[in-house]
Amino acid sequence: MTAVTLLGTAGGPGGHARRSGIASLVEVAGVRMLVDAGVGVVRQLAGVGLTCGDIDVVFLTHLHDDHTAGLPALMTFRHTMRRGPLTLIGPPGTVALRDGVLAYMGANTAIRGQEGRLVDPVTLFEARDVEPGIVYSDAAFQVTAAENSHYALTRFDSPQKSYALRFDTASRSLVFTGDTGESRAVEDLARGADVLVSEMVTDADVAAVPPPVQAHMRAEHLSPEQVGALAAAADVGKVVLSHYTDASADDLEAIRREFPGDVIAGEDLMRV
Repeated sequence: MTAVTLLGTAGGPGGHARRSGIASLVEVAGVRMLVDAGVGVVRQLAGVGLTCGDIDVVFLTHLHDDHTAGLPALMTFRHTMRRGPLTLIGPPGTVALRDGVLAYMGANTAIRGQEGRLVDPVTLFEARDVEPGIVYSDAAFQVTAAENSHYALTRFDSPQKSYALRFDTASRSLVFTGDTGESRAVEDLARGADVLVSEMVTDADVAAVPPPVQAHMRAEHLSPEQVGALAAAADVGKVVLSHYTDASADDLEAIRREFPGDVIAGEDLMRV
């Protein structure tokens, strides 16, 4: 059985009154995985009856802070509670991010280590920087990454990549767009998937940010019309919106004009 729960559906930095930071739970054949770890992810796991110790793998689509801000809590609480190893898989920079979180954990480890033996946290947290392609597989499922266009306007001195992810299991195929603008690579990755979990940025979202950020919002995210066009071109079964602020009736209608299948406005703790 393959189950997906939207733990948090908010995109962008800062707090949101009605949504936790972006994070999704994927469960396949007894393996529990996170796609991204936005702020509040530990609380949201509790909301579905799980703890930080119940996760086996964390996949990071990219390293923007709204996708990683919950990772320090997930890791340090797991260590404090004496839970087992955790694997982090993501684009270049994931290993360095893991190392930064371990440095943050140093003070807590020194203090709580006096209350009872704690293992060296370095031994608990494996991290892998991966390139596009198959990034994880076992007998029950396979995870494939494709580089998307979220950094289309940005130039870096060091390698930075943003990924969409596809989970292929015996019962379902799931694609998470991650943060992206229009992308043929994402369309190809999503082709024929049962569920497309897609980000969305509306005109209201663009209007709410400072003018220097608006070009990024329009070029490196998906409008409702673009979500619909992607879903139709990839011939997916249904669209589930996540990483968005609000979806008005007009926004949903804009998607449905392009895509004839089911369109669901995702909410925190929704199982899809």
